[in-house]
Amino acid sequence: MELFWRQGYAATPFDRLVRRTGASRYGLYATFGGKRDLFFASLERYSQAVMDPMLEPLENARASATEIRRFFDRVLDVIRRPGDGRGCFICNVAFERGALDVAAAGRVRRHFDRVRRLLARALGNARRDGSLSRDLRVPACADHLLGTAAGAFLLARSGMAIDFIQRFVDTALQGLT
Repeated sequence: MELFWRQGYAATPFDRLVRRTGASRYGLYATFGGKRDLFFASLERYSQAVMDPMLEPLENARASATEIRRFFDRVLDVIRRPGDGRGCFICNVAFERGALDVAAAGRVRRHFDRVRRLLARALGNARRDGSLSRDLRVPACADHLLGTAAGAFLLARSGMAIDFIQRFVDTALQGLT
């Protein structure tokens, strides 16, 4: 997962995967079928290890504005990890493979749909509980917040300072807290 996350699919030769995992070439082929299948398994592992904990505040059916902020706090926590300029593996895949690989694009789209759906539910709850204006356009705001999360990771991958990224996120969340 680490090699694909840091370097991307195209820049990660199978021989380097063999060396990094310590498995034999035959073992990797027997287990995963090839580089592409190992790549997709790595995406699934990332989703479970990184995205599921990040999205946990939004998974509660009663999530509201506070949980949206907690989600973004977790996004920023991932970005703040020392020496971590990898960004979001799923966003990286969208940039690198999205137009080239239908299966990769589908996995990215399913992930983005999940995040957008969770944000929309929390925004709807916040609108109902009075935390947000009744005039809020929930689908548009959910799209905007999804773009904010992806943008924060892109900014991190490009080497922008955490203070800049924090202001970027805070500006997007101004009406939520």
